[in-house]
Amino acid sequence: MTVWADGDSIQAEIRRLLETRCRREAERKGGLAFRLVYVASRTIRVPSDIELILVSPGPDAADRRIEAESRAGDIAVTRDLPLAETLAAKGLLVLNDRGESFDLDTAKERRSIRDEALRLRRLGIIPESPRHRNWGPRELKAFADAFDRTLRKGLDGSVPVGSQGE
Repeated sequence: MTVWADGDSIQAEIRRLLETRCRREAERKGGLAFRLVYVASRTIRVPSDIELILVSPGPDAADRRIEAESRAGDIAVTRDLPLAETLAAKGLLVLNDRGESFDLDTAKERRSIRDEALRLRRLGIIPESPRHRNWGPRELKAFADAFDRTLRKGLDGSVPVGSQGE
């Protein structure tokens, strides 16, 4: 199983948490329990035992690489709703940086809400959303808890119903 992380959008704290969990599981299992791969269009600092795939800069280049190489049962960490929707349809377990899990239905619903809010903002019906949303220890804890639950599902091979486009 592989954990795919959208390296262009996730926080350094989440990267450290993922790396720690990867090492902890390897120690617990006596060998690599899962492969952790960051996909990014810019260089990010990663330990030598973690994989980084650099893609050409450009819109959605990292997303396309994750889509191409991921498999059903893998885990993806991304803030990108269209990518979450695509990966959930493919059978991946998908999480965002706030610990929200997405199956195909929830990813579609969240994307629809986001797109409608954007449309209403463009029409001037609702105000712009705050540019800097708070992200801190509470969100990191929520992510850590959700990742641990999702990792257990992934390692046990139990993909949730509805995540494969049903």
